[in-house]
Amino acid sequence: MSRVRTTIWTTVFSSTALAAAGLYADTTQSEIRRLQKELDRLKANLTQDAPTHSPSNHLQWPGFAVFGKVSVDAIYDDKNAGLDDLLIPSTIPAGDTHQQNFELHSKNSQLGLRVGEGSGPHAVFAVDVFGSIDGYDLRVRDFYFEYGALRAGYGYTALLDGAAWPLTLDSQGPNSAIFARQTGVRWQGEHLTVALEDPNPEVYDPDNLSSASGRRPDIIAAWIQSHGRGHLRVGLMNREIGVEFADGGQQFANATGGVLSGTLAVTDSLTLLASGSYGEAMAHYYNDLSGFGDSSMDGYVFATDGLKPLLAQGGYLAGQWQFRRDWTLAMVGGEITLEKNNELPGNAMRRTRYGTLSLIRQHDDSLSYGAELAYGMRDNQAGDRSEAPRVQLNLTYRFEHTHSRDH
Repeated sequence: MSRVRTTIWTTVFSSTALAAAGLYADTTQSEIRRLQKELDRLKANLTQDAPTHSPSNHLQWPGFAVFGKVSVDAIYDDKNAGLDDLLIPSTIPAGDTHQQNFELHSKNSQLGLRVGEGSGPHAVFAVDVFGSIDGYDLRVRDFYFEYGALRAGYGYTALLDGAAWPLTLDSQGPNSAIFARQTGVRWQGEHLTVALEDPNPEVYDPDNLSSASGRRPDIIAAWIQSHGRGHLRVGLMNREIGVEFADGGQQFANATGGVLSGTLAVTDSLTLLASGSYGEAMAHYYNDLSGFGDSSMDGYVFATDGLKPLLAQGGYLAGQWQFRRDWTLAMVGGEITLEKNNELPGNAMRRTRYGTLSLIRQHDDSLSYGAELAYGMRDNQAGDRSEAPRVQLNLTYRFEHTHSRDH
């Protein structure tokens, strides 16, 4: 082979090798770039899915909150007001009884526990020490489970309008406020609330030949509508009250009632609150009659007609004037009227009235104190009237400790 031909083949081979090397280099770089992109993508996914906290073997407790208040009341009565700790006009004894009394107690102190986050499923348990008239015994205030719009357990009735509850130092509040606590299940949306609650009828039988009985839950529906300066709420109740006689016989009566309540901010510092209610067998839901005083006035067992529901009506009007940033002047007036019936006992309740004038200072987010002048009145079916004025001082310290499961 000549030198010329050798040179030609060498040149061809060299050119082919260089071209192949260049092609291989391009392919390798492309593969590296592809692998780098895939690696970047995997890193991004790992970063997105990674836990925000480093792994731990410690037990993760659910979020919870401990809340409550320590409250001390000093009360002076110039007449017999029935109960020393609370102003409940239906318990005022008949006659003009001049009986001075001073009471110092802390029964309105409360303690509660919420387990779970407030925006998710959670349970609430709260107590105070009003379980006894003569001493300090625990009383369950709330014990329920709530998730979203669903609530089940023991607590305030769904007929209650908490946003329209007026400000008083008397821990009982207005006589005609809808207040009963009972077991139930409710669904509460933005505007509509529907609930089924324990019937718990309270019936007066003068001969004590029967006991109260219920065979279906109370049905409650309420609609709330907010407006620019407050809200308006309408609640409807249908229930069946009944009695069971000693021989095993039963008698039932159907009853329906309604509540209209709301608030109105007249100015930035003055707010009006009101509630009005009317219907049969409503007594059980009234603050003044649920478990106190004449607490058996849902219905009456008449000698000739048997069980009949009693008609009741009530309401209150309140005003709250925050004349300084930390000072509020509040006034409340309320009344309950039961139907007039000659067959009812003469000493049974016909009407009660309630009034308070309060001056309260909110020292900070936790501490408040104030003074209150209060008045209670009771009329019987026979026309007898009894009254009870009261002076009350209060000091309250509120607290809450929240523990999140993320900490």
